[in-house]
Amino acid sequence: MKLRPDDHEFDELCEICQKWFGFIILDAQPIVRGWLNRKWKLDTTHGVFLLKSYHPDRYRLYDESALVRALRWQSEIHTQGLPCPQILMHQGSQLHSTPSGQRFMVMTFSDGERLIPGQATYGQMYSLGTATGLMHRLLLMLGGVPTQATFMVPEVPERIRDWDNVLKAMEQNDKHDLYAFAQHQLNASQVIDIREFRNAEMGFAHRDLWADNLLFSGDGLSAILDFDRLNADYLELDIARAILSGNLASETFNVDATQGFLDGYRTQREFPTGRILRDLRMVWYMESTWWITPNMDQHTVPPQRFAHEMDWLARNMHNLPSLLSQL
Repeated sequence: MKLRPDDHEFDELCEICQKWFGFIILDAQPIVRGWLNRKWKLDTTHGVFLLKSYHPDRYRLYDESALVRALRWQSEIHTQGLPCPQILMHQGSQLHSTPSGQRFMVMTFSDGERLIPGQATYGQMYSLGTATGLMHRLLLMLGGVPTQATFMVPEVPERIRDWDNVLKAMEQNDKHDLYAFAQHQLNASQVIDIREFRNAEMGFAHRDLWADNLLFSGDGLSAILDFDRLNADYLELDIARAILSGNLASETFNVDATQGFLDGYRTQREFPTGRILRDLRMVWYMESTWWITPNMDQHTVPPQRFAHEMDWLARNMHNLPSLLSQL
């Protein structure tokens, strides 16, 4: 099975997969999605699978022990009913290595349609909220409550200095058309009260719960994908990330679909009325410096989307209570 005559890395992966997992690969189609890592849809004598090979430059960014734990826990919560792919094991491990050192994994292929950002229905968000609550509950059972979150909340003066530096860099590089984006972030940072984040709930979070990692069949969630970043963190970051991704369309925030997510989440876990305000402020405080940058004019489509979400939140922070405080 060759995709290109010189694709020796893929040949090696196919040989290992067929040897270890006992299937014969009948067809393979590359999946061009994501950053650096390579993926293929494999049609085999034992069913349809997804093969994922980690690029060395991407793999170096992972904490290997956290990645191994994430894949192990994905397998465990799959068996407990969470809609997510099942990972194939070899010698007790979900993360594998070829003789040449390629790191890879194989999982069941999940059917479904990816969500168009901002276009989620009440039913889709209800289904996603239910699954997110179940995921958080199961992960708390597996890992307990961690003592330290991955996101270290910076003090407000530090964040203000960050925005001052971004504004200076934009000025120095004559990127005046970007100046307003950073100014909106600075304005919001000057009035944020981060003391409320001290009460945020810690657990083990997916940490990449956005439209590209969600598959739906009609109003039902087919699968949550890509658990590679799963780690100790604030659970509300998952909630806010999913809600932003599904419910913000240009300048319109879908309150009904947000209610849908929270209605679903509450079937699995408690969620106090109005807490979504803190969740959204927290995800903004964490992510804004990732996406509003002096080089944001070079963003590809997903970072453009994230930058818009951060800009919208900064500009509408004062309007959120009237929109969402009753949810």
